[in-house]
Amino acid sequence: MKVHYTGRHVELTEPLKQFTKERLDKLATYLDDIIDVHVILGVEKHRHEAEITLKTRASAFVASATTADMYASITQAIEKLDVQAHKHQGKRNTHPHESAKAVTAEE
Repeated sequence: MKVHYTGRHVELTEPLKQFTKERLDKLATYLDDIIDVHVILGVEKHRHEAEITLKTRASAFVASATTADMYASITQAIEKLDVQAHKHQGKRNTHPHESAKAVTAEE
């Protein structure tokens, strides 16, 4: 998994990158086909924004969060990605395959 960082009006420190990487590694436990992750961190006045784009083979997930603390923004954005990924996993597991539909239609 490649992780790209972009800082808008903020210096990207090693602890910020490490914190984000640790949180993203938890997503990788059930999303095993993560190809690319782009993390955009920005500060405007008192707002700390985190936007994360996660690309897999099948789909892409985007989440953003704005709080007064950068670590809280990153945590909230990753939690949103977590919800999206779980919802996507559920849809993949509940929908039958097209070939199964064709077999039942012929019978």
